[in-house]
Amino acid sequence: MQYCKKCRISIRGNKSCCPLCQGELTGEPTQDAFPCLEHRKLSKVSVLKIVSFCFAAVEIAFLALYFLLNIRMLWIPLTMAGVVILWLDLVIGMYYRNNVVRNIAVQIYLAMAVCFVTDRFTGFHGWSVQWVLPCCFVGLAVTIMAVGKGMGYALEDYILYLAADMILANCQLIFLVLKMNSFVWPAVICLVFVWIMAAAALIFRFRVLKQAASKNFHL
Repeated sequence: MQYCKKCRISIRGNKSCCPLCQGELTGEPTQDAFPCLEHRKLSKVSVLKIVSFCFAAVEIAFLALYFLLNIRMLWIPLTMAGVVILWLDLVIGMYYRNNVVRNIAVQIYLAMAVCFVTDRFTGFHGWSVQWVLPCCFVGLAVTIMAVGKGMGYALEDYILYLAADMILANCQLIFLVLKMNSFVWPAVICLVFVWIMAAAALIFRFRVLKQAASKNFHL
């Protein structure tokens, strides 16, 4: 411990001079009584708040531009919608950053919803239900299995996401029954694919499916 002969006090820590008289210290320095605190790093919540504020500012700017212009331009509301979608994409990515399979599933569902709404409000040419939805449902199932296997997950950890994809894929029956899908081949192939997968899961992996449901839903 350091010592000041003039003030006759012992000083803990590593000081270059006496804090009272600025005189010379003798003795060996010791560890500070109060450790130096590191500067707090920017948390993920703070980053999310900053990003959200930036997106909100952009939205307000585009909204003001839309009402200030005498001619209503379609690209402005489309850009605003794109900004909202991009913000949702970032929020979802940050929220599910520790669960890769769930992150991918939610992102693809969001993309499918955006495509369907876009098709619906631009005259509904049918491209969303004819191609986007079938391809996304099949692609999501393949991606979940590939990621699950590649990252060494147990089947119990991602089989529920496959089950959800199989169940939601049957929503395409609504468009087929209502004659909203004029080119049915991709949708029918997708349904056949998910039905075969569902049959395989129920016959060969029913116990794993039951364990996963019990684990996640406390059944």
